[in-house]
Amino acid sequence: MHLRVFHAGKRVIQKYAVRFGGVVHYVMDYQIIKYSLLYILGNQLTISYLRNIPYAKIIGFEVLEIFLFCVFCVLFLFFILRWKSLKSKGKGLKGANEQGKFFVLSRNALILVLLIFVRNFFWISSEREVQKSMDSFTNSSTVFEGYIKAESVEKHTRQELPIQLLEDIRVGEYVIKKNSTYILLKVPSFYKFQVGQVCKIFGQLLPPENFDDFDYVRYLANQKIYFIVENPSISCDSISERREGSFLTNFLVDLKVKLIEDVDKVLNEPQSSLLAGILFGQKRLFSNEFDDATRIGGVSHIVAASGYNVTILSLLVSNIFSFFPKKYKLILSLIVIWLFAVLSGLSPSIVRACLMSSISIFALLFGRSNSINILLPFTAFIFVFLSPTALSNVGFLLSISAVFGLVYILPILAQICKQMKIKRKFVENYILPTLSCTLSTLPVSVFVFKTITIWSVLVNALILPVLESTMLFGFLGILIQSVLPHLSLLFYSIVNTQLKYFEKIVLFIQKIPFGQYLLSDSASMIIGISLLLFEVLLIFYFFPIKNEQYNYYLKSN
Repeated sequence: MHLRVFHAGKRVIQKYAVRFGGVVHYVMDYQIIKYSLLYILGNQLTISYLRNIPYAKIIGFEVLEIFLFCVFCVLFLFFILRWKSLKSKGKGLKGANEQGKFFVLSRNALILVLLIFVRNFFWISSEREVQKSMDSFTNSSTVFEGYIKAESVEKHTRQELPIQLLEDIRVGEYVIKKNSTYILLKVPSFYKFQVGQVCKIFGQLLPPENFDDFDYVRYLANQKIYFIVENPSISCDSISERREGSFLTNFLVDLKVKLIEDVDKVLNEPQSSLLAGILFGQKRLFSNEFDDATRIGGVSHIVAASGYNVTILSLLVSNIFSFFPKKYKLILSLIVIWLFAVLSGLSPSIVRACLMSSISIFALLFGRSNSINILLPFTAFIFVFLSPTALSNVGFLLSISAVFGLVYILPILAQICKQMKIKRKFVENYILPTLSCTLSTLPVSVFVFKTITIWSVLVNALILPVLESTMLFGFLGILIQSVLPHLSLLFYSIVNTQLKYFEKIVLFIQKIPFGQYLLSDSASMIIGISLLLFEVLLIFYFFPIKNEQYNYYLKSN
């Protein structure tokens, strides 16, 4: 008995070793994957380090130390590879190849280090320049002019508005440059504003403060917000007189607001807010009870972020037009998800999600099995390069993880169903894709929403197949509401029934006295990372590989 267990364990370890070696070999062969992953990792480490350096030393020895350390690592790599190339000298073509690889690797490593350091140094320097002048601006009231950058975020006692400055703010020798920061206004809920509206604001700039276990200062800094103003005096121009910002964005946001108002006329709460969140990524205010129910049920990502929903939308298109050839289904999916982005007012989170979904669609469209393996890390690199704090954005993480689930977890589940001889179309088209997305986004949900529940997979499996048709009938109801109001009511009645089903499920789960646990920051981080590692290990072991015995990367280990 013990001998059989030993041999079984040995086979598992050997399979992991072979597959891990194959993945490493694969990554090393594809430079774009290797350097994208290295940049993302180096970016996070560098930002964490630079942000912990006191402002007075940002251009001092501490920064010099990390830069010299990185250069030392490159030089160390240089000498190691140089030594290897000298050993291979005189071995003909092989020796020449070794020397060529050595120079290319050394050059690329040095470029990567410089790119990470320079990009983040200027990012953090700009942040510290604003923080340096904070004390000078927080001791007295200030008048400034700006425009509303994005839609307000509703809270139970107030609303919060990000303001883009239209002018520099000066106090004595200190200046806050208009492009260096956004200002967060906290105002009563009864105020009504529109994106792009220009306002003159009188109030006291305050630095944000952390509360409970939440690093609120870092959270706002990742959004380029370093000051807040509570209950200011506000005087706003009419948008017919003056409006700032992108004309296209303003127009699309106005259109979205109009469509949501049409939904509010037909549906009651929480159904109207649910539909607004699912279709438009609109963050609406729920009652405390329902908010807790969605968190405990593990479905907060459906109504609080957009990345997951974009993935579900692309699955919906694929299922509706299943009789179309694969190429046309993929093209339709691209068109629909970008129409979704337009209707959302080109919300940055939804645009990110659409880009992430688009890369997987393009990979399938061009028919290359390894395209998605290249495009996924490369696209993540582009986002992180453009915004070094992108990995702190919930929508971005959910978008990546949802695509990750469809690419790497779905084939495993499909293989299990094949082995169990389950050939039902409903399972293949609805249950497996939604289950793979649920499992892949679970670590992010635990980490962000700080709740772990044994009901998450079950609740998502019950809700998400219904959610696809909810999105379809919701879109149809909204699009024809002004033209065929009676027919739109038919669609809305179906949507209302489905959203009531959503509501009943999460409220029922909330009443179960066990199976859900609130987590502290440290516990949510540990459990989230553990779940992620567990899923990665399962993927390494069970991911199906065609003709595995002939696979080049596995045979070479």
